[in-house]
Amino acid sequence: MGSAFSIQVPASSTNLGAGYDALGLALGLYLKVQVQESGSGSPEIHMEGEGARELPSVSENLMWKVIRRVFQGEGRPLPPLRLEVENRIPLARGLGSSAAAIVAALGTYEALAGEELTQETFFRYALEFETHPDNLTAARFGGFTVSCVDERGGVSFFRTRVADMLQVLLVVPDIRLPTSRARAVVPDRLEMSDVIFNLQRSALTVAALMAGQFRFLRESLRDKVHQPYRAPLIPGLQEVLELNGSDVPGLLGLSLSGAGPSVAAFIQGDARDVFGRIQSVFNRHGVACRPLELKIDNQGRSIRGS
Repeated sequence: MGSAFSIQVPASSTNLGAGYDALGLALGLYLKVQVQESGSGSPEIHMEGEGARELPSVSENLMWKVIRRVFQGEGRPLPPLRLEVENRIPLARGLGSSAAAIVAALGTYEALAGEELTQETFFRYALEFETHPDNLTAARFGGFTVSCVDERGGVSFFRTRVADMLQVLLVVPDIRLPTSRARAVVPDRLEMSDVIFNLQRSALTVAALMAGQFRFLRESLRDKVHQPYRAPLIPGLQEVLELNGSDVPGLLGLSLSGAGPSVAAFIQGDARDVFGRIQSVFNRHGVACRPLELKIDNQGRSIRGS
């Protein structure tokens, strides 16, 4: 047996209202992978937690595809591996489960090769499997991130810590929404007034999170570019988003998490009233949901020897 490693990658919530495909936030909900060079000649993946019953064959597993690709791309022989995966990130719920798997797979290469990929190389491989950098950046580097892709496909990003006092209540509906379907309903052309609306608020979200001025989130998390078009796909979402204009104790603001259907509510204090209000809306529309009270993860991916 070779060396063993433990890799942990956080979930992520992106867009944050107006920051479509740009803003990301790492959350204290994790994908954990134990990596062990195996004595057998074939790879093994054992999974528990979210999505465990839906694990495809090893050859079709996303983590394995990424691992195989990076070893090939870096010109290294791929050793036989055994992966023990514990996943707490709900699948197809707008929480960056695919990005976490990609980041964990790239971390597997780094751990086994004994070298850290450059940021340019990391994103070059990662973007082959996920075309937008917002979840990837938050999962890899943690905290609050702002990302963009230049005309040559390179990624530039900014990352900062977020004050511990800010908490996130994720409300996860018992429905799935594939990202491809959620993207398909967003129009290719937008009114200039809606673009300006979002530019103003995405800039305000960046300022609010950097400065710890969370009182601005109620307004800054509003959006006219993607949430109105995705709302018909998620029963009750439009009413939930309207809670931004209500006086709900503890609620600083809320938005769709990524492509949805989960909702990210930013709170200070007790989350029970906030969850109760959101739950009642979803329940009226025949949708069950569950709460996840989370801290913001300011570390990002970690690798430890074991």
